[in-house]
Amino acid sequence: MEDNNKKGKQGIWDISVVLSFAVAIFFVATVAMTGLSVIQKTGVSYAADVVEELPNSFTFSLLNNGDRVVGSDTTNANKFNVPMYVANNDASKPIFCVQHHVDPEVGGTYSSGEDINDYGLLYLLNNSYANGVAVTNVTGANAKYVESWVTQAAIWMYLYEKDSTATQATSPNYLSTEEINGIKGATKLTMYAANGTDYADVYSGANLYDTYIKKLVADAKNATDVAILSVSKASDEMSITDDKKFYLSSLITVTGDPSSALKNYKIKLSGIEGAKAVGEDLKELPETIPTGTKFYVRIPADKVTKDVQKVVVTIDATFSTLEGKYYDAATANKQKVVFVKAGEKVISKGTDVQFVGTDDTGMNTVQTIYFIGLIVLLCGVGIVYANAKPVQVKQ
Repeated sequence: MEDNNKKGKQGIWDISVVLSFAVAIFFVATVAMTGLSVIQKTGVSYAADVVEELPNSFTFSLLNNGDRVVGSDTTNANKFNVPMYVANNDASKPIFCVQHHVDPEVGGTYSSGEDINDYGLLYLLNNSYANGVAVTNVTGANAKYVESWVTQAAIWMYLYEKDSTATQATSPNYLSTEEINGIKGATKLTMYAANGTDYADVYSGANLYDTYIKKLVADAKNATDVAILSVSKASDEMSITDDKKFYLSSLITVTGDPSSALKNYKIKLSGIEGAKAVGEDLKELPETIPTGTKFYVRIPADKVTKDVQKVVVTIDATFSTLEGKYYDAATANKQKVVFVKAGEKVISKGTDVQFVGTDDTGMNTVQTIYFIGLIVLLCGVGIVYANAKPVQVKQ
C-alpha cells in the first residue's frame, strides 16, 4: 500500500512539474519574442522650388563694348572666337548663346521665355561657369574669361553633336570643320579688346577640349536630371537605448547627386508624439543639418502601442544649382540666349516607417504575460510542494 502511494505521488510529481515549468517557460519565451517589430514602407515625393528668381528681362551687352576671347593652338592654324556676352553691362552676369549662326540684338531688350528643360544643357550650365567646376585649376582675374570660353564652346559642341547631321543651312547649331578644330585644338586663350588691336593672354597650358570640354559634353549627353536626393536606412531593425526610455530606428543616410551640390537638409517627423531625429551621438540635431550627417529616428518607449503607428520622415534637402531660361530679343529672328544665375533648389523625399509595439496604458501586454507566467509558476510550485509533503494516514 505504501509503495503504491509513493508511485502515485511520483507520477503526480512528474506531471505537475513538467506541466508547470513548461507553461511558465512558454510564457517567458513569448515575452522574449513579443518585443517591438518594425515594418518599413517607402514612398517618394519630388518637389523643386526655385529659391532665387531669374530676371524677367535685361539689356543684351558686350563686355566692355566688344571684348572677346579667342582660342588657338600652338601654330595659330585654327582659332575659335567667343564674344563675351553679359546682361546690363554687368561682368558678373554672363549669358550664353544657343544658336551659333544667328546674330544677337546687341543693346536690345531680351525677355524671359521658356524654362530650359534640356537636362544636358542645364548640366553644362550647372557644372561650368557659375559653379566654377569646369576650370578648377585656373585662378585669378582671368579665370572668368577662361570659364566663359569653355562654357560657350561646350554648349555649342553639345548642341551640335545632338544634331550632328545638320548643315549650316538647316541648323543654327552647325559647326564647321574649322570651328571644331579650333575648339578641339585650343591650348591658348587671348582676350581681344573692342578695337581689335589691344590683347592679353588669359590662358596658356593644357588642351582645353581634352581637359574640360570633352567630359562636360559627354556627361551632359547622359544627364537625366539636375539633382537627385537619396534617403536610405541601414536596415529594418530597431534598438532600445541603455536607459530603456527610447526606441531607435536603424541609421538613416541622406545623400545627393551630384554630392558636391548638396548643401544641407532639414528633417520633418510626424505621426508619433515625441518622435525626434538624433545624431550618431544620440543628441538632438539642429534644424538645419550639415551634409554628411547620419541620424536615427527616436521614439519614446511609452508612446509605442500595440496598434500600428507610422512615423513619416520627410527630408527637405537644399542643393546649390543654376536655374536657366531661354530669352528672346524684341526683334524677330535674333539669337536666342540663355541666362543663368546661381541659386538653390529644395528637393524633398519621404520615407514612412511603421511601428508595431505594445500598449503603454494600465497593464500592458508584456506585463500581463509576465503576470500570468508568474501565476502559473507559483501554481506549479504549490503543486510540487503539495505532492512532496508527507501524507498522514489515519490508523
